Amino acid sequence: MFIDLVDALRCPRPHDATWLVAAALETRGRCLVRGTLGCPVCEAEFAIAGGVALFDGAGDAPRAADATSPAGDPAELAMRLAALLDLTTPGGIVAVGGAWEPALDPLLDVTDLHALVVEPVGQWVPREPFGAMRGDGLPVAAGALRGVALDARTASADRVAAAVRALRPRGRLVAPAATPVPDGVRELARDERHWVGERGAGVISETIPLRRRR
Repeated sequence: MFIDLVDALRCPRPHDATWLVAAALETRGRCLVRGTLGCPVCEAEFAIAGGVALFDGAGDAPRAADATSPAGDPAELAMRLAALLDLTTPGGIVAVGGAWEPALDPLLDVTDLHALVVEPVGQWVPREPFGAMRGDGLPVAAGALRGVALDARTASADRVAAAVRALRPRGRLVAPAATPVPDGVRELARDERHWVGERGAGVISETIPLRRRR
């Protein structure tokens, strides 16, 4: 988990949104390889193992590739992802389903950004400026992401709804063609594989308590 991404993560438990506190047991450069993420509100702890943050419901076993998910030459996949998410300017954070991960390294040749991989396929390799997570939903701060691209294994209804909350206004959401377009997202285009939509420009609000509850 790239340390700079920790600030964007939130506790997935049902209480007021709060940041997570990282405790490192093993690092590699600016990546957390082993450690924990702790919630100052509910005192829940979430392990980081092999550079992957394990949230509620997560195991640490790598998942297999899905034949219905994006595949192909990584450079071509990177160009497709950049076009779908409108990554024409540098900066910001994107979240991608695990099958999009091969696009990330060549994507850095096109633009500068941070990326969170949801349910990585196979063995995750911790490296800057990327992070990875397993578990339900998408525990990221409201409005923290400039784009989200989900694959067939990560486009559940709950995760799509969480992706909408995590997107900034005008942020792009990409999902498999069979996934219903959620409320708050305007469909821009689709083909036989994916649709791409844009989050509305409504106000995003996230209140984080300054002190831990007693």
